[in-house]
Amino acid sequence: MGRPTVGDRGVGLDRVRVLVGAALGPVVTGYAIVASVLVVVMALAPGTEFSPAGVLAAACPAWLAAYQVPLDIGGAPLGVLPLLPTFAVGLLVFRAAMSAVHRLDDLDGRRPGCVSRGIAVVGVVAGAHALTAVAFVGVSIGSPVEARFPDAIVLPTALAAGAALLGVAAASPGWWLDRLDPVAVRGVRAGLAAFCAVVALGAVAFTAATVAAWSTLGKLFDAFSPDPGSAVGMLLLSIAYMPNAVVLTSSVLTGGGFTLGAVSVSAFSMTPGPVPAIPVLAGLPAEYGSWWPLLLAAPAIVGALAGWSLRDVEGGVGARLRAVVVAGVVCGFCALVVAAFTGGQLGGGEYSPVSLRAEVFSLTAFGLVVVPGSVVAWLTGGNTDSRRTPRRQGRRRGL
Repeated sequence: MGRPTVGDRGVGLDRVRVLVGAALGPVVTGYAIVASVLVVVMALAPGTEFSPAGVLAAACPAWLAAYQVPLDIGGAPLGVLPLLPTFAVGLLVFRAAMSAVHRLDDLDGRRPGCVSRGIAVVGVVAGAHALTAVAFVGVSIGSPVEARFPDAIVLPTALAAGAALLGVAAASPGWWLDRLDPVAVRGVRAGLAAFCAVVALGAVAFTAATVAAWSTLGKLFDAFSPDPGSAVGMLLLSIAYMPNAVVLTSSVLTGGGFTLGAVSVSAFSMTPGPVPAIPVLAGLPAEYGSWWPLLLAAPAIVGALAGWSLRDVEGGVGARLRAVVVAGVVCGFCALVVAAFTGGQLGGGEYSPVSLRAEVFSLTAFGLVVVPGSVVAWLTGGNTDSRRTPRRQGRRRGL
């Protein structure tokens, strides 16, 4: 074998730069955003002593919280963490991984879909997050805000690896989609679309409830009018927790519901109780409405539309029904994942815990897709077997 040329060494260095950028880019960007938000909040809060070192240290547990790491604040557990920062850091990792795969493909001059390149990208991204998490845990030890171990190591690593894996898959979708069952692929796409539609319905219901409680929302912000810094901080906090509220509302729409301390809400019953004076919860109703069970019709319509989108799956009724079941499994799995990151401890006081009935949310999301979707796909689909049989016979005859 010949000795490496200067060009080979240059390409090798470029590969290293790409991998380092994919590993450190999301970490550095995410930390910078968290630190910037803390600077804004501390600058607006009255009587707060601004210290660059203090901000940099406080940003460490805040960065871990963005990856859903539970925190202990003055001894009080905080497990209900905002989902908006989690989506943001996940998007950073996703885009970095996808960009790295494209650049590595260009450097190697090979067709997309090399497994080794994907493994390398996912490995360096997960490793960088694991090392960063270890360092940030060390910084938070002994501070008023401490991260819980081993969650502080496992969660950032696992979430970063998952987002990077999705980025790698998105970089060359044709490479792996061609190797999967076409019926299953149609079902997965329909399931993802159905879950997004259920969450969108939850967002609409949450917005409508918040608008209906506009006077309550105004009173909550009026309480902070003498202190603009606290008002801005409460606004940022409410925005960060808005996806959590949307997921809770989506669970109510599917019949699962949630609990917040002594408060329990579902489509079939409600137990009132004390609620935190947070603007994002202003739309929480004070009493049960007898018409709430009608809300189940909205996700059922989503399931019917999922079945309608699968009516043209080739292979007959069996294939169409199999695609609908796959769609239901995907929708239920997505519901289970988001439910796992939505609830948790809220200081251990009267508002704790925030609990989402994950198993009910997942099962009802599955059922509301499979039952109406199967009926629609069965009744509206064409007889694709009759169209495909001549082509199969022609292949056997060598035509």
